[in-house]
Amino acid sequence: MRIAIAGASGQLARATAKYLLEKVSPDDVVLITRNVDALAEFADAGAAVRYGDYDRPESLPAAFEGVDRLLLVSLHELGHRVTQHRNAIDAAAAAGVRQIVYTSYIMAEPGCPSTVVPDHLRTHELLDASGLEVTYLRMGLFAETPVTQILPPAIARGVLVDNTAHAKGAFVHRDDCAAAAAAVLASSGHEGRTYDVTGPELLGFDDLTTLAAGISGRPVGYLSVPDDELDAQLRAAGVPDDVRGMIVSFGVSLRAGYGEPLSDAVERLTGRPARPVSDLMERHRDLLAGS
Repeated sequence: MRIAIAGASGQLARATAKYLLEKVSPDDVVLITRNVDALAEFADAGAAVRYGDYDRPESLPAAFEGVDRLLLVSLHELGHRVTQHRNAIDAAAAAGVRQIVYTSYIMAEPGCPSTVVPDHLRTHELLDASGLEVTYLRMGLFAETPVTQILPPAIARGVLVDNTAHAKGAFVHRDDCAAAAAAVLASSGHEGRTYDVTGPELLGFDDLTTLAAGISGRPVGYLSVPDDELDAQLRAAGVPDDVRGMIVSFGVSLRAGYGEPLSDAVERLTGRPARPVSDLMERHRDLLAGS
């Protein structure tokens, strides 16, 4: 079984590669990236590192040659990533790949107002029509986003302002998602399955500020405002239209319950429980404390 990870220089993919190499021989691992030099440590460990670019479909047949199972990590460029995913799926099918494991999103449901969801749903359609075996890993909300990006400036201001109105989500460590992905890649029996890969608890951003205040030793309040008010604040701060729309629609989606699926998939797949957000906060205590 030859296992490939596409987009392998990204954070989730790199972490998955490390876990995968603990489970299978490096001879069975292919890492595909636009930046081959960035994966020198994996090449030194014996994995095959190949050039492949979703925006250059002609580069993909050689990248996928001899691969049986492929991890397709969702890309980030809204709108354009459907074309990139299509290029990868078509090339994988042509190369004889038998199974694709796709990193989808916990909110990928028809009717969800999040602006990131349509790309995932369209990718699902492409995968379902590909004739390949497919496994969906619906990743929960990465805990790294609030812990390292949202909370530090909020703590500095003394308040976190959003539009989630105390709605909750199952925030998950990116590393736990990587461990779960590696477990699926390294074993059989996951064809046709969908896993919700979440953290162990449902938390709102009000809960996150309370946790962060306790760990950082710095007070931080929480304020939920109407959607139009948050949009106006983000516009005044110079946030680009697409990013602003993504942020506001996330809050709307969370309020509608799309972030609430809670599962034990991390423990079932990896043999260890998913870690709470507080563990990640402890790891980033200095960042939260402004040190």
